[in-house]
This record gives sequence, structure tokens and C-alpha cells, in this order.
Amino acid sequence: MPNTQSHKNESKSKARTTVMVVLLSVGALILVAGGIYLVTRPVDDIETAYGCRRSGGATTSVNGTAVLCEMFEQSGHRVYSRSTLTPKLRKRADCIVWFPDNFDMPSNKTRQWLEEWLSEWPGRTLIYIGRDFDAAAHYWKTIKPTAPKDQRIEIQSRLTEQRRDLDGRRTSVKQPQECDWFTYENKLKYRKVRTLEGDAEWCADIDASKLEIELNGRMKPGAGARVVLGSQGDMLVSRQPIGDGQLIVVANGSFLLNLPLVNHEHRRLAGRLIDQIGPPNQSVVFLESRWRDPPISSSEFPGGGQSGFAILGIWPTNWILLQAAVVGIIFCFWKVPIFGTPRSARRETMSDFGRHVDAMGELLALSGDEAFAHARLRQYKQAMRGEDRG
Repeated sequence: MPNTQSHKNESKSKARTTVMVVLLSVGALILVAGGIYLVTRPVDDIETAYGCRRSGGATTSVNGTAVLCEMFEQSGHRVYSRSTLTPKLRKRADCIVWFPDNFDMPSNKTRQWLEEWLSEWPGRTLIYIGRDFDAAAHYWKTIKPTAPKDQRIEIQSRLTEQRRDLDGRRTSVKQPQECDWFTYENKLKYRKVRTLEGDAEWCADIDASKLEIELNGRMKPGAGARVVLGSQGDMLVSRQPIGDGQLIVVANGSFLLNLPLVNHEHRRLAGRLIDQIGPPNQSVVFLESRWRDPPISSSEFPGGGQSGFAILGIWPTNWILLQAAVVGIIFCFWKVPIFGTPRSARRETMSDFGRHVDAMGELLALSGDEAFAHARLRQYKQAMRGEDRG
């Protein structure tokens, strides 16, 4: 019946309006809450996730690699992030950049995989950056002199805590660390780099007096490696040929992580590093590993199986699926829910003659012809009641 359909459409419209109002209200509350957090959170609250490009606040982390990734992209390279050594990575990567969050040397199994990858195709490059630096300590030390007096005690406390944590992790590993790639000696003789020596392609036009590179422990190049950038006999960058590829070892990330790259001379050195991998359009993979070596998988899906859930751990598919899930949830809230206390719907029966009368009245009203409506009424009275006059 027309009135019934109209009633249903009106009910659906009201329900959709209610849902949209609720969703908009929730969105507004989220925005307001986020704004309040950004305004009221402590100014010294910083992200410290190490060696990552995207996950867990890495984009804004002082220890992140997002800025270096952008520099690779600006040089014309294609940049990806991976956390597992897989057959696809082995086949397609031209350069692997690894910031391990681990003071132990890479395991024999990991080194073997990477050396085989270097040897399988000419022109490949592995860039390994030692862990012997933390930009969080550098941040607190830098802001302390210009901070308000009432905040300096707290800043010094955070600086001491960060240094203690870094020194604790450094000294907890067996010393010295030695492998074919390098030897690491934890002498704990901190110093800043104020001079450079090495190949002209690295040192030319770099103002060493403006550098803020720090050395804690020391790295020595492995057998067959050559120091291409150093300072007062200490290695900063070494190069070692492996097969038809090359291994570049950097002592630490004090000129490559997000915060250090604020320094103009550091960016120039990072540019020299990028130049070492060859012409543009290289496939560059940033290998992200936390506290241990990256797992090695014989399948593109970690764990060896083809489980549908495994794809949730592979970027960028995981982010795409996450956004699709959010959109799906919003759609379900818009389409499905009934808000309020559940009620039993009024049962509609075809035997309710009043509904027929209402429907007939609506049809006559839609015609817009009053004379026609009166004529139909007279016809009904004559047929059903025997009346001659309306």
C-alpha cells in the first residue's frame, strides 16, 4: 500500500540520519580529543622507535629512517620496507639498507643469506649501519642549554636515563664482536668527530667542524674491506666487495637517522652514501628488525604457509586492508544498527479495511481532481447504500 511504503521510507531515512549524526559526532569527538592531546601533551614527549620507517611512530621518531628514505626517493629510487628476508626480496632488491636495533653482530645464517644475495646479481649493495648511537640522548643534550630553568632538571634526568640504557645494552654483549664484515670494540671512549679523512668523493666540500657525528665504541673494517671515510684513524664508513656486489658498513647512525639529518653537512654525507648504490631507479629495501636478526623465510608469507592472515604482516597490504576494514565498519554502522530499545513491529494484516480506505483517499488526493473524487464517492454510495445524492 502507498501509505505503508511511505512509512517505511520515512523510517529508513530517519534511521540513516540518526546513524550519520552519531558517526559525525564520534568523529568530532575524536578530532577534539586529538587536538586536546596535541595541545596539552608535554613538549618533551618524543618518539624513539629505532631503525623503522613507518610503524609505531617511526615517521616522527628521532631514531627513525623516514628522512633517509625520502632522500633515496628524491634521488629517483623506489623504496620499500620489509621485516623478513623472503624469496621476492632476494630476487628484486637492488639495495638493502639495514639499521639493526641490536648490538650483537649479525648471525652466520643472516650474513650467509645476504652475501649470497649480493653475489647472485652484479651491482647490488648492502648498507649496514651499526647500532652504536641513539638520537634520543642527542636530543636531550641539544635542547638542555636553551630549555627553561624549571625544565633542565627533568631534561638532565631523561638524558642520564637514555645514556644509562644505551650503555647498558652496549656493555651487555660479549666483547669484542668479530665477523668477516667488521670487528666491534666497546672501548666506551666517547668523542665527537671534528675531522674527516678518506676518499675525495666522500670528504670533498664537507665542513667537518659542523659535524655532530659521535663515536662510542669503535668499528674496524673486516678482511678485504677498505675505509673510505674515517676520522683520526677511526672508521666511519668502509667498503668491501662481495661477489659482483658491495658491502658498505657505517659505524653508526649519527649522521643518517631522522634527527641527525637536520644537520646540513650530515645530509650531504647521506647524499654521498646514496650515490654509492649506482644510477636512479634502483629498488631499495629498508630492512627493519627489532632486537634480533630479521627472520628468513622460504615463502613470501612468513611462517612458510600460505595463510590468508600472513598477508596482514606485509606492507603495504596490511595498511590497505586496515583502511578497508575501517571503511567496512563505518558502512555497517550506517546500514545495519537500530538505536534505542528494541520494539516489536506492528503487525500489518490485509483484513484491516481502514487501510484500504486510507490508501483510496491518498490515491484520490494525488489525482488533484476534486470533482472526480466526489463522483467516485457518489458512485460508492449509490452502489453500496442505494443513495442518489451525495
